[in-house]
Amino acid sequence: MIYIDTNVIVSYVDEKDPNHDKVVAMSMQLEEERIVSQLTLLELASIYARAELEKPIPLAMYSIKRFGASIVEADLNVVIKESLRYVPMLRLKTLDLLHITIANAVRAKSIVTLDKDIAKKADVIKDTMGIEVITMSGLKPSASGNMGRLI
Repeated sequence: MIYIDTNVIVSYVDEKDPNHDKVVAMSMQLEEERIVSQLTLLELASIYARAELEKPIPLAMYSIKRFGASIVEADLNVVIKESLRYVPMLRLKTLDLLHITIANAVRAKSIVTLDKDIAKKADVIKDTMGIEVITMSGLKPSASGNMGRLI
């Protein structure tokens, strides 16, 4: 399973986003099951509500479905307790830490993100949690000029 960070879905559905084309191309290369959490759903709905879009919750659900991801559940109380263990090592913003911890709790092999703070901690995340961080900057062009195969 591959955990998809909220920022990737936002870039995927927002055609005006500067990363849109890269994220669309990258998404075509993801071969493993794509997952998000209820936290992702909440973040997307909040983003859409703040942008004053109509029906932010159905729109958030549609965005997740359009990306080809499914929502997995994780016990928030357990996630918060686990996140506290990683605070000193990862030193990430709260939502970033929660996403990483949820990915770990549901046994995702990797997380795809555009977040620079998470990308900077990729080695620590891999060493402490066993989760590979995949970023746009980490993609290598193939011989044909397209992005290399991710997984």
